[in-house]
Amino acid sequence: MGKSLDKVLKIAEKVSEVAEARIRNELNALAKSGLVSRKEARQLLKAALKEAKKEKQRIRQFIEAELKRELRKAKPLIKKALAKKKKQFEAYRKRRH
Repeated sequence: MGKSLDKVLKIAEKVSEVAEARIRNELNALAKSGLVSRKEARQLLKAALKEAKKEKQRIRQFIEAELKRELRKAKPLIKKALAKKKKQFEAYRKRRH
């Protein structure tokens, strides 16, 4: 599960990088054509990057919450499995000595 989440985060970062580049190009084109000033283009770029950062953080928080929830569910199962293995190891040690 960790690998797939890592992949998702990497893909999300790549998408945000591509989106940032496209936004930057579009705003430069608008500034060159004279539809918006350079100052307005910079302000729009900052606003878009701020929104992208918020969205990235929201996604990260969502994934972290899901992981915590899944770990809470898995904890009793892990403890049970560890107890079983511990019991098996103790039996093995008794047979060896």
